[in-house]
Amino acid sequence: MMKRLLIILVVFAAGCGGKTPDLTQYLLRADNPGQIVGEAPASTGIGDLTVASYIDEPGLVLESSNGEVRSARHHQWAEPLRESLRSFLAAEIATASGQAIGSHKHRASTWKRRIDIHIDQLHGNADGDATLVAYWAVIDAGKLKLISEKAFSDTEPLAGDGYDALVRAEKILLSRLAVAIAATLN
Repeated sequence: MMKRLLIILVVFAAGCGGKTPDLTQYLLRADNPGQIVGEAPASTGIGDLTVASYIDEPGLVLESSNGEVRSARHHQWAEPLRESLRSFLAAEIATASGQAIGSHKHRASTWKRRIDIHIDQLHGNADGDATLVAYWAVIDAGKLKLISEKAFSDTEPLAGDGYDALVRAEKILLSRLAVAIAATLN
């Protein structure tokens, strides 16, 4: 499905005779943005949040069947992915755990626990799926002691063709990641 989309996009771009396609930007937002804890004190917060270098750019990423990755030029995240991931995951973890989750690192001095997250893979693939691979650690902020360390890997079939479907599938996967992280907090 995604392979056909890539072929169609290449043919379309070649046939446009130099006309540049419109830029489409996507926001990563939680369904319950009221759960984002920024001003209220939280005992747990998101500390270090890192992403693999190949997805640390504006364009949505697709992996071909031979393992080659390409970043879309005309389908991009509207803001740096690292920033939107921080607020999205804080809101989703808060919803799943039922507790306040801090998203602003400058408030880390008030946290009893810190969640460090690394997103290793977040892209579409040639089979028409979105893929997410992530790792996280829950750390006792006062003692700097590791409480829990986990990994997450999952795929989600795209519900349709195109980048809109990819963004929706990635959001589903990130919500599942948040539920898994929340389970380690209780």
